[in-house]
Amino acid sequence: MLFDLFVPVNGWLHRLDPRVKIALVLCGASSFVVFDSVPALLALLAGVHLLLLSSQVPIGQIAWVWRQLLRVLVIILLVFPFFSRLPGPTALELGPLTVTWTGVLAGVATATRVVGMSLLFFVILFTTRQNELVRGLVRLGLPFEWGLTLAIALRYIPTFTHAVGQIQEAQAARGWQVARGDLRGRLRGVTPVVVALIIEVLRTGDTLGMALAARGVGAGQPRTVWQEIRFRRADWLALALIVAAFAALLYLRFGMGLGA
Repeated sequence: MLFDLFVPVNGWLHRLDPRVKIALVLCGASSFVVFDSVPALLALLAGVHLLLLSSQVPIGQIAWVWRQLLRVLVIILLVFPFFSRLPGPTALELGPLTVTWTGVLAGVATATRVVGMSLLFFVILFTTRQNELVRGLVRLGLPFEWGLTLAIALRYIPTFTHAVGQIQEAQAARGWQVARGDLRGRLRGVTPVVVALIIEVLRTGDTLGMALAARGVGAGQPRTVWQEIRFRRADWLALALIVAAFAALLYLRFGMGLGA
């Protein structure tokens, strides 16, 4: 376990039931979908940042998410305006391709949605332990094996990302230089990293399979838990506030036409 996304602090989001946080993520993601204007989306994005910071999630963790999304955001901002074909004042013309200011704003809105939904997704990972997340999904009706599979996938995606960095550093210490040559040479230079990563994935999968078998996963018997999760008064209050805020946002969007 070289890498973990859970932040071990006593924030208010950490104390909530995982089902409440799942409802928060679903309502927040739906809000990013229904709003179209850049100011409204930026306001929602600022609200997500406030949620994380108010729950004592370090700024470095939030900045890490931004760094992971940086390349995707640059591609969206550069490519989306050329292919959106939205009418409006012309901002740039490159041969048959025309960029309008409306398309530029649409690209900014799309990039904002990507960041906002990603940070909402990390609200659960930063503030919820794996066992609590699995129990919450099971209490929502998901089979235990499915919930465990999802938790393991979420857990090991950053682990393998960290492993890629370690493999690259180890190969570079042995004289590996992938940046030389043309595109074909560079792709060939990535082979040592890919081979080492496949070996690491197979080794981890074998070890994980034995660990799960030793804990009786797949035995077909009802599973018990040491401490069952239950809704407390604070969870019901938080859920009511989330639903009320989401209903208010829907009214602002469709009832008053704001954020269109």
